[in-house]
Amino acid sequence: MSTEITMPKLSDTMEEGKILQWLKRPGDTVHRGDTLAEVETDKADMVLEAFEDGVLQEILLNEGESAPVGSVIARLTQPGEEAAAAAVSPTPEAPAKAPEELEKKARARKPSAARKEAGAPAAAPSAISAEAAPGAGKVSQPPVYEPSPAEARPAEEVEFHPAMSAHPSAQPTAMPTPPRQRERTREPVPAPRAPEDGGLQKFKASPLARRAAEEAGIDLSAVRGTGPEGRITKRDVENFLREQQLFRFRRLVAPREGVPGTFEELSAMRRTIAQRMAASKREIPHFYVTAEVDMDEAVRFKSSLEATELFEEDITFNDIVVKAAALALARYTRLNSSYENGGIATHPHINIGIAVAVEDGLIVPVIHECERLTLPEIAHAARRLVAKASQGGFTSEELSGGTFSISNMGMLGIEHFAAVIIPPQSAILAVSAIKDRPVVRNGQVVVGKTMMVTVSCDHRVIDGVVAGRFLQEIKRFLENPASLLI
Repeated sequence: MSTEITMPKLSDTMEEGKILQWLKRPGDTVHRGDTLAEVETDKADMVLEAFEDGVLQEILLNEGESAPVGSVIARLTQPGEEAAAAAVSPTPEAPAKAPEELEKKARARKPSAARKEAGAPAAAPSAISAEAAPGAGKVSQPPVYEPSPAEARPAEEVEFHPAMSAHPSAQPTAMPTPPRQRERTREPVPAPRAPEDGGLQKFKASPLARRAAEEAGIDLSAVRGTGPEGRITKRDVENFLREQQLFRFRRLVAPREGVPGTFEELSAMRRTIAQRMAASKREIPHFYVTAEVDMDEAVRFKSSLEATELFEEDITFNDIVVKAAALALARYTRLNSSYENGGIATHPHINIGIAVAVEDGLIVPVIHECERLTLPEIAHAARRLVAKASQGGFTSEELSGGTFSISNMGMLGIEHFAAVIIPPQSAILAVSAIKDRPVVRNGQVVVGKTMMVTVSCDHRVIDGVVAGRFLQEIKRFLENPASLLI
């Protein structure tokens, strides 16, 4: 008995989705939680996961095609069902067909499969054996995967060739990356350090560095090691990731002028942003409160953590702000609430969204239950979400459920700005750059490092005095950063 896989509703406003890439093929075994496909929604590129075990029987929606929410896009069978069907002899009315004829018929039904055949693994025998009679012909088995000598070496040191992938797949042949994904992941990363003699190159990396690179999808050959004898450390990987994200952010927000006299259609993501932001400013009575924070202690705190290597994850200023905001929201819960049906709903958990620029707009992945997370745990969650922003593949949970948001433009040197509230939230914090400014200390004017923070509030829910006290609380935590480790 087959199970129908339908187009899920991955966001509140989603009406249809487009298949960007199928990550499983007919005949593949699927386990609960496995990623089946990448789906483009009105918010971002997200992933479709399997809800039960089985074998992918057939794909009904090809890559690049769209379907409404609830439409059947694939079918799943229970393990062993296809084999049982294949063992049944054909009736006289349905004579056995040669494998060549079956293959032509399969290609005619699924043109997309023929287009992928050059770069995809051979289909499993069960994919065509349901119509073939016993003894009508034998289907060749796919080649058995043998690890290469390079993969069998210890994790500390392997040989690398520029033509090899940084992360060898466990399958005989990797599925080709669709054009859209290649566009999305094309970044100006440094080229692999190819040896002058064109032979194999050796480089060293710590196990932690290899794990961090694998999680972030980074090619270790592009990372410059700062350890002994050029060894790549975990910090080298994290610094590389931050540099790429900063470069990408600057490129995305750079002015892009259209050709005069032309008209550009909005993408699904941009249409959603336009609708929601217009509704926010039209329906929510915004007001803004700004405070200047002395960041000298926070700068020393961050430098001290880096020097002592106390945590596996490097702590960023944004992580520090998220932790301070979580502590302040726990004390001023009105900013962690929403205006609903003429009343105020205070949320049970503090789920903080982090605004991240992507190719065609802005997405806000969410760190859930921040009130329970330590500073290192927040840093790990934030780094994982930022890495996903450049690669795609968010789940619906990672882009939903936010109760408060933070927009940080400090990396661009912005001194002050105000952000638009994301419905149904009631507040958002805008974080600016840390700047050297004249400050008065002990009656003397000296140079200090300060940062401007502005909270945008929904006046239906929050009064000015509550917003002011909330900023005072954030200021107190940031100016005494040791309290963030508790």
